[in-house]
This record gives sequence, C-alpha cells and structure tokens, in this order.
Amino acid sequence: MNTLLKFSGAMVVATLHCHAYAGDVSGIVKAQSAYDFNAHKTQQQEVLLDVEYNQPLFSGDLKAIARFRHDGIGDLNHRSRPQTYSRIGGPLANGEAGTIDLRELYWDGSNTSTFWRLGKQQVVWGEADGLKLLDVINPQNFREFILDDFDDSRIPLWMANVEYTVGDNSLIQILWIPDTTTHELAPAHSPFAFTSPALVPQQTPGQKVFVEEASAPDSLLKDSDVGIRFTQFTGGWDVSLNYLYHYVDTPVVRVEVSDQLLRVSQEYERSQLIGGTASTVVGDWTVRAEIAYETDRYHRTVSTAPGVTKAGQWSTVLGLDWQGWTDQFISVQWFQTTVVGSGEDLINNQSEDTATFLWESKFMNETVTLKWLHIFSLDHGDGVLQTKLTYNYRENIDIYAGVDVFYGDREGLFGQFKEADRFRIGFEWGF
Repeated sequence: MNTLLKFSGAMVVATLHCHAYAGDVSGIVKAQSAYDFNAHKTQQQEVLLDVEYNQPLFSGDLKAIARFRHDGIGDLNHRSRPQTYSRIGGPLANGEAGTIDLRELYWDGSNTSTFWRLGKQQVVWGEADGLKLLDVINPQNFREFILDDFDDSRIPLWMANVEYTVGDNSLIQILWIPDTTTHELAPAHSPFAFTSPALVPQQTPGQKVFVEEASAPDSLLKDSDVGIRFTQFTGGWDVSLNYLYHYVDTPVVRVEVSDQLLRVSQEYERSQLIGGTASTVVGDWTVRAEIAYETDRYHRTVSTAPGVTKAGQWSTVLGLDWQGWTDQFISVQWFQTTVVGSGEDLINNQSEDTATFLWESKFMNETVTLKWLHIFSLDHGDGVLQTKLTYNYRENIDIYAGVDVFYGDREGLFGQFKEADRFRIGFEWGF
C-alpha cells in the first residue's frame, strides 16, 4: 500500500513493505533546531519520529501511528503528564526530554451509503488559515503557541465518526467523542507560556498566588462531546451546517481575592456551537466564509473577582484566495469575534478584528517553496510574521529554514511572545 506524505507543498510517495507482517509500515522523521534571538540561546533541538502501520482488517482498514518526540533543550515540554488529558487520552510517556505517544489508531469501514471511522483520530471542520473558528473538534497543543503546523499540534481523540451519504451531493456526519482531553498549554517555564491579561489574571506587587491546576472532565459518558454536520454541493457552492455540544478546551479562570492572597481556580464549561461554511470557485479566485455562534463563553473582565463574565459570542471569517499566476498562491482573511451584550467591563474590545495574509511561491521547477504568513490584530496592533524557505532536496527529503517574529504590546495575544522570536532550521524525511 502506498502512503502519501505531504512535505511543505511537495507530495512524496513512499512505500516500505514488511513481509513479516500482513500490513505496510511507513514513517516520517522531522528534525528542527530553533535559536531564540532575544534570549541568545537555543530554544529547541527536537527530533520527531512518526511510524505508521496500515493493514486490511474485517472488510475495512486499520491504521496506527506511533509518535516519538525528543527535545534536547526541554524548555517547551512539561515535566510530567498534564492533567488536561483524559484517562483514555494523552501520551504513554511524558517529560522534559519529550514524549512517546500513540498518535492515532482507528479502523475504517464502509458500505454503499455509510462510512465509519472508529478510534483515535483527527476531524477537521473549517478551512481558515492561521487561526481557528470551526476547527475545534480536536484540542490543540500550544507548546509552540500557533507556530506549529495544525496537523502536528492537533491532539487526536478517541471517537466514533460516522458519515451517511444522502442523495448525490449531500453528506451527514455524526460524532460521538467520549475522550475529554482538552488543550495542552505551554508550561510556566516555557517562552510560550500565556501572560497576557486578556488570558490570565495579573497579580499585584507583594500578592501571593495560589493556582489550582485545571483537570479535564473525567466522566467518559456524561462529559462526552457530540457533533453533527450536514454538507452539500449546490449551485456551485460547497456549504455546511455544523452543531457541536462540547466542553470548551480552554479552562475558565476565576479569581478570589482575600488579604494578600490571589486564589485562582480553573474549570471547564460547556458550550453549544452552531455554525456553517460556504465556498465557491470563480475563475482564479476562491471565496470562503465561516460563521459560528457559541453559547456560554467566558471572557476576561477588568473587575478583579471573579474576573470573568459569561456571554454568547459570534465569530466570522471571510477568505479570498487567488491562483492567477503559475506557482503562486495568495490568500487574505478577515476574522471578527463579537461578544453578545454589554462589553463595558471586558479587557478586550467587545468586537475584535484580525487579518491574515498568506503568500506561497514555488521556484526552480517547484523544488523551492517560499511561504510568508502574517497575522495582524486590527484592534491592538500586535501580530506574528512567519516565513519559511523549503528546498525539496530529494523525492522524500525536504530541508528548510524560517524566521518567526512577534511584535506589539506585551498585553496583546501576539505581543506577549515578543521575547520568543526565533530562527529555525530543519529537515523532513519520509521513508
């Protein structure tokens, strides 16, 4: 069986037949070193190995991916297994040096009108670049904030994923997710630990702080997430309607103040997400849109205690992609989130706007790729710029170098990481 491996725009076909087994084994090795400009030291020295095994089983197909990650620096990793993982999720081994993890394990089956995927997997809703709106099925590992590829930073979950074909152009997808794993945030000693007052409480001088660590909901049945999506191609448009009843993967941080003690509690709260997508192609242009309404979201407030307020939230993204030149891809996006009701006490604006610009160019018979991604907050003036130059050295080997630069006020979502700017080099090898 051939396995398709995607390396920064280069498609690599790699096959390794192991005749001692009934299935096929393939894999990818990624190595990356990053140098922190501001700290004048190595930020990361990582080697990642994914080993994939595929085998026909019970009139379907079994797929397993094991991941081995080692970082010689250790600043980006937790010292022990975070409590944000459920009993059935999370790495098999975890420490500053890295992790060992059963990345994915699922079985695919189908008949004339039904497809099902059962096991540990990723499910992607939405197509926005750089930031997420509907792509919230799987939690994310924020060990490198949003700098890592989404495919690598998503945390696969144990779930049942069933799709029903309705007519010629429609599909219904139903998800049952008993895995209650949530976001893995960067550890306190990491350069990517959250510090913005829009995300975490701020202590005053001389004030002691007691923080209760957040733990993932622990009931596999009662705390399960459930989702349904309807997709259809009609009148030249791909459209979808989405519904998700879930725990928001970021804990609600509440504060109690007594004398000189700041007591911080962290709990996960339920929300209902109702949304949809639409996209169409017009000549060299692709027009995309996503919209979502979420109930019972919690937002940081100026008031000291409890420091949050509950309200609904609208989110929208409009995207425009252009491929009018050979080997060129340009994309612009506009994101907006709006808190329903009064926003007088909020730390952030009631309505927040963010723009993104992506330009990807290929040269030298598509062996060289230059990618430029800029994410910019229109309200706070902070942002992040990511550049990456990739050389397809051989059919299954890519070599790259890149720079990640944050700027703006330290209280902003992106500006809080302005001391984490870095230069990185690495390679990816498929076998």
